Amino acid sequence: MRLKLYTLLFAFLLPLAIPAQVTGLAGWDIYLDPGHSRDENMGIYNYSEARKNLRVALNLRSILLTKTDIDTVWSSRYNDQVQVSLSQRTDQANALGASWYHSIHSNAGSPSANNTLLLWGQYYNGLEKVPNGGKAMSSHMIDLLTRTMRIPTIGSWGDCSFYGTCSPSFFGPYLHVNRNSNMPSELSESGFHTNPEQNTLNMNAEWKRMEAYSFFWSILEFHNIPRPPVGIAAGIIFDLERNRPLNGAHISVNGQEYTTDTYESLFYQYTSDPELLHNGYYFFEDLPVDTTLEIIVSAEGFHSDTAYVAISDTFITFHDVDLVDARPPKILSSVPEPNAVDISVLDDIKIDFSRRMNTAAVAAAISFDPPVNFSTSWLNSNRNLTIKPDTLEFETTYTLTIDSSATDLFAHLLDGNGDGIAGDHFVLIFTTEEADISPPQVAASYPAPGATEVENPLVINFEFDELIMESSISSNSIILEKAGGGGVAGTVKHYEVNEKSLLSFFPGDLLDPDTEYLAKIQPGLKDVFGNELQNELVYNFTTGGFSYSISSIDNFEGGLLSNWLAPQQSGSTTGIISTQTSMQNNSQTVNLLTGSTRSMRLNYAWDTNASSWLIREYLSGGPPREVLFNTSYLLQMYVFGDGSGNRIRFAIDDNVPTGGSNDHEVSLWVTLDWVGWKLVTWDLANDPVGSWIGNGVLNGTLRFDSIQLTYVPGAATSGTVYIDDLRLAVQVPVGIDEDETVSVLPEKYALYQNYPNPFNPSTTIAFDLPESGKVKLTVYDVLGREVKTLLNGRRSAGRYEVRFDASDLASGVYLYRLEAGRHFLTRRMLLVK
Repeated sequence: MRLKLYTLLFAFLLPLAIPAQVTGLAGWDIYLDPGHSRDENMGIYNYSEARKNLRVALNLRSILLTKTDIDTVWSSRYNDQVQVSLSQRTDQANALGASWYHSIHSNAGSPSANNTLLLWGQYYNGLEKVPNGGKAMSSHMIDLLTRTMRIPTIGSWGDCSFYGTCSPSFFGPYLHVNRNSNMPSELSESGFHTNPEQNTLNMNAEWKRMEAYSFFWSILEFHNIPRPPVGIAAGIIFDLERNRPLNGAHISVNGQEYTTDTYESLFYQYTSDPELLHNGYYFFEDLPVDTTLEIIVSAEGFHSDTAYVAISDTFITFHDVDLVDARPPKILSSVPEPNAVDISVLDDIKIDFSRRMNTAAVAAAISFDPPVNFSTSWLNSNRNLTIKPDTLEFETTYTLTIDSSATDLFAHLLDGNGDGIAGDHFVLIFTTEEADISPPQVAASYPAPGATEVENPLVINFEFDELIMESSISSNSIILEKAGGGGVAGTVKHYEVNEKSLLSFFPGDLLDPDTEYLAKIQPGLKDVFGNELQNELVYNFTTGGFSYSISSIDNFEGGLLSNWLAPQQSGSTTGIISTQTSMQNNSQTVNLLTGSTRSMRLNYAWDTNASSWLIREYLSGGPPREVLFNTSYLLQMYVFGDGSGNRIRFAIDDNVPTGGSNDHEVSLWVTLDWVGWKLVTWDLANDPVGSWIGNGVLNGTLRFDSIQLTYVPGAATSGTVYIDDLRLAVQVPVGIDEDETVSVLPEKYALYQNYPNPFNPSTTIAFDLPESGKVKLTVYDVLGREVKTLLNGRRSAGRYEVRFDASDLASGVYLYRLEAGRHFLTRRMLLVK
């Protein structure tokens, strides 16, 4: 057992924490701003940043008013019901003439991120905001807050330097609370509410009081006021084996008692899963200082612990404790379950123990009847055992026994029957399947047999009912040819999805329009038992008459992790198991149609006890964020489905750049009922708009916001999807130039906003002609001087796209003008080099 003791001991001040009013703040006041309102910025486990910030502020206010001679302590809000805007906060502080503005926040990021940060007002030229003081206060706060939170720090920064967005035209400070407050100010970020450990600690009332103390001491240091004797002890009680904080641990010291949070006492407010949340946190104040106290820690089912700890008079005395489980190990679950039948002879056997096990003792305790040679492997700190039999026979009943000599890491004997008493065998009986004598069968295909109007290009997918032996697959396992003859070159790719095989064919060339094709699966494919496909399987489909003119939003070849946030960072993601949900770069499963070498991988796991489910994979910046478009386009992405039955959709921003959070619009949900690559399309002009935050109408300039997933009750609770080639498209007839007319004639003249915009060095300009005639498209500078003529001549009715290359032009605003018949249309665009 290990004990962690963190103390800062200084032998001065009084030997006891005697309550006394701190003097020196008379005539000074402070305006506290607990950031956000109500339940805004929900944390990873449904405890919001706004609620945490408010209680830190109320604790700090109470400490200042009861322990010092401060004049006044205001707060921008005092409850969870009021909604207060940023401008209302700074306006009130200015009207009150407050001496100081302290804004309290927590940060957001990936689940693995957690740190502290202080931001003070700074101008573009690097100088501190006037009136000064925020920088000095921040230097005190970052030190004390970081030591109190016991997490890493980013440090204390001027807000212009930190965000890097100030300029001569936006002189700063960057943060509203620093820029619009008339007094010295700063903003604190005390950990990430998107971090699992931090979010559960934030739920604890005394944790928030401890954070408030760090600000209290910072204020005293700033004013050169000696800190009163502290006399605080705090820490976290851990379950040693599971390496997680322990619920319901009891701590006693100097006649005070504390019990760490439990599901019944607190966590039920944030989850319906009694096992999900743990923080193990305890807190005592008003302890005698410069003395050694006995701390006793106990918990039901654990060996208790006693230690003697010296209590500091100048800072928190941190004392963490690891408790060892006293209960015997038992089996939590097994695959197969007891008395299961039709078990695959290829399946491994999986045993989940309640404790970290002695692997050698367990291996020696395993036996099979009839006898089987096997190997073992372990996961999850030796709690999850996988037994890999060399061979199992078909239609055979096996008895697996793990006898009572198996022990955990602390030599507790196995409780095989789970009655709480050590010394029992664990017995698992199961029966294997009938012999497999059938060759692999196609369970699903895309396109479906006989499908018409199929997109072009496309990926042809065949999902099989079992795994196919890799050695039986060749580049000719799938042949694609026209119904009248003539083969199509392409690439055959084998994937394993959900323990079954998927064969995909990627055509090497664009297919002919309005043409029937035959996709032929060749004989010779074998399953893992050697059963061979004897006959050719033929699937027919007919292409549509159109392909696509493409403009990329993001092909994911670079910048993925800088342009896109982790799902937990979006502020809208909910109902997930965070440790199993992530976004990653991927180079193994890519869309070969476009020559892609990278894609986005989304791993997800749903908390089925939640009341709602959403993953928002948010596009936060970079060149893809700058692509603007309108409803004349198709929004598309290739999605490698996992057949889970869950759903996926697009989300976009409307009314850019003036729109706000209420202008998020979404497509209808698309059910992930396929396996392999498939093109998902939202026709922005003709398809319905889904329901989320916006008003359901697309009526402005658009920008991509996010890819979203949701759980469908009864569907798979976890899985992985891949995204590639997020793009804008215009449908064009196959075989003609991309700048010629589309199939559906426009109803009116239209000149669309160029995309991307801003651009460097090229952009695309689209326009509609409802009738044929002479057309001129010209680019001018802001002084009205003609820069370049892009088009001048007769054109038939239709929709057109023209590429404008500005490599030889300087940065700045340009105008482009369409003259068509008696119609004159003009728009602005921005070249940024």
